[in-house]
Amino acid sequence: MNRDVQRLSDEVMLREASLRDARSEFEANELTASEFAVIEVRERTALASLADRIAFLAAEMTEEPTVTTGRRRRRRSLLVTALLCFSLAAGAILWSSVTTRQPGESATGSISASDAKMITNLLNEGEVDVANGNLGGALAAYDSVLLIDANNVTALTQSGWFYFNVGSSEQKLAYVRRGIKRLRLAVTLAPTSPSAHLYYGIAALSTPGNEQLARRQFERFIALDPPPALRAAADPYLRKLNLHY
Repeated sequence: MNRDVQRLSDEVMLREASLRDARSEFEANELTASEFAVIEVRERTALASLADRIAFLAAEMTEEPTVTTGRRRRRRSLLVTALLCFSLAAGAILWSSVTTRQPGESATGSISASDAKMITNLLNEGEVDVANGNLGGALAAYDSVLLIDANNVTALTQSGWFYFNVGSSEQKLAYVRRGIKRLRLAVTLAPTSPSAHLYYGIAALSTPGNEQLARRQFERFIALDPPPALRAAADPYLRKLNLHY
């Protein structure tokens, strides 16, 4: 598939997942009717535009064979550079995602073998997309995982963190809420996951009136003896809270 078409298709998946999540949040009374209407109009308008762009690109494609450059190498650990566009810090941090379960393992342990294989493949795709800077593709992969297993801690942690960042930087309240909701669930399901506590702690510290919640998350993070990459990411926030290892 043409690379541009693949990128647009990834965005379609992301926006369709966003619509599904927004409808679920509206039905659960987590979004008002007006908030849901704004999201629905925005996403459907974007989807219509994407469909036109994909059709245009498809019409331009020739039948000449494409040349591949080989499979992308997956990094051993998930290292991401994220621009934090909220008041606590502006700039980039590097982190590594650490989970307490194998990819595809459910918090409830009730996932079938075929679903587990699909989840593993999707998590691997998300990891590769993150490593290559394709945030839309990564979110689409993690959202797809959550459609199979709503309690998958890796997908909850990673997508929750990304949604919170995007929502904060672009002032999209629904994304911020979605990110916080997923991070809260990740911490509940995996209380020994340093990355879940770190991301939830940063989110709490970045929103007014939640410093005590943030402090509890970072204290738990410290107690879990996190790896060096996560420590480096946490250091600026620990200093703000006057916390030490």
